[in-house]
Amino acid sequence: MLKPQTAWAASLPLFLRRTCPRSAPNPHPASGRRLPFLVPVCKRRMSTQAQPRFVPLRTEQSESQGDAGAEGYQFRLVSYNILAQVYVKSSFFPHSPSACLKWKSRSKAVLTELKSFDADLMCIQELDEYDTFYKKNMESYGYSSIYIQRSGDKKDGCGIFYKPKSAELVQKETIHYNDLVEQYVPSDHVNSAPSNNSSPEEETNAKSDNNKRGDPNDPRVRLKRDCVGLLTAFKLNDPCDHILIVANTHIYWQVKCPEIST
Repeated sequence: MLKPQTAWAASLPLFLRRTCPRSAPNPHPASGRRLPFLVPVCKRRMSTQAQPRFVPLRTEQSESQGDAGAEGYQFRLVSYNILAQVYVKSSFFPHSPSACLKWKSRSKAVLTELKSFDADLMCIQELDEYDTFYKKNMESYGYSSIYIQRSGDKKDGCGIFYKPKSAELVQKETIHYNDLVEQYVPSDHVNSAPSNNSSPEEETNAKSDNNKRGDPNDPRVRLKRDCVGLLTAFKLNDPCDHILIVANTHIYWQVKCPEIST
């Protein structure tokens, strides 16, 4: 069972083409070299039932037919929130068979899904069981990876899987947002959380979480949500050795605290 509110959008791979000019003169000599992009847009149209319509993955045959004679280097990038197992509870997914929510079946299903994308780079959010399961299994599919676990007692984090034959990791930076909060200087007037139309259960969970952390009216308490991020630079294995910057993060969201996720 994949996270319903993010899976439909996050699972759509982005097909990015970076064109390497061969002999054409530089059209922007004053401002430096500029690389044109061709980014086919994943079209999606919502039905009356608000159900997403997916654009199918392009096969090697369709790509070769559509790009015949075109110069450039293509790679496939996928971003996916796979829903950490620690957050999988029957009460959250009452319409899902309990057998499908168990780690033994879910782990195999998620792994099969990731493999099916055949992506050159994958940004995964809510990634847990990294050392015990995903790292070694993805290595068997030809992927190297980097990972950062969330701060505090959180069990999940963010990871980037990549194929060394497609891209070389040049540099990486790990980001713990809790560390950035220490630089925040609160104003003299601290307002309490705004009212909203969230359910009683959401309000209870948010209040319980805030009480554990400290005064919910203190901005430093409200902003510390144990979120993390990865900032990386990859050198693509194309004739021009383009550098690709890839960032992966998972931002806290709560109806009670709309200012935190912005």
